[in-house]
Amino acid sequence: MAHAQVISLTEYRDRRHREAASLERLDLAVGRLDPLVSGQHQHLTPSVELELTRIAAAVSAGQAHEAADRAERLADLLEHPAALG
Repeated sequence: MAHAQVISLTEYRDRRHREAASLERLDLAVGRLDPLVSGQHQHLTPSVELELTRIAAAVSAGQAHEAADRAERLADLLEHPAALG
């Protein structure tokens, strides 16, 4: 005998809204990161390379919120004048 599951449309909409917001944040953060790391592969520190790998892994795992958080933090760090050397 199968059990029916009640789906809350409000919860569904809230979850979809959070996912869309996370993807938008990720897109903006990647837009900030792109000019900071493009063509810099030989000059990126191992910690920056590791964080980029972690961002990519979060995206691959469908964890847009985690990827956006990491990308925003990395962009903030790389945009800081001290990061430029």
